[in-house]
Amino acid sequence: MEDEEKKKLTRYQKATDMDNIEYFRQKIYNLKTDVRKYKKPYKVEVDAEYLRSIFPTDKKCPILGIPFKLNEKTGRDDSPSVDRIDNSLGYIEGNVQWVSKRANMIMYNAAPEEVMAVGLYHYQVYKKSKEQHETIQIEF
Repeated sequence: MEDEEKKKLTRYQKATDMDNIEYFRQKIYNLKTDVRKYKKPYKVEVDAEYLRSIFPTDKKCPILGIPFKLNEKTGRDDSPSVDRIDNSLGYIEGNVQWVSKRANMIMYNAAPEEVMAVGLYHYQVYKKSKEQHETIQIEF
């Protein structure tokens, strides 16, 4: 894109472009707004440059491997989301990572051991169900 065309981008377009610093500034604004709105006991101490520096270069969720996508709908499973690694701490350097909204919701307010326990249990039940289903199909 030419320099002149870049200058013509609207604020909305800049804030929905993962390659533009405005996208990361908007994320910081949203985080701070949510912390105030919901009276969270932690602070947002990272800035847009830091969020940009830790954003996956392949633009994929490092947990689920799905490509990040942006559009007008908020809360999509494939939207990039800022995750606090240790939920007892705020948005501070070393305690945040980019993941998909889906991955963040799976981990929401859970300890790593809880996420692992749920995942293992679900995998075992799913596998058993799949085996039973395949057995039933063979018998018909």
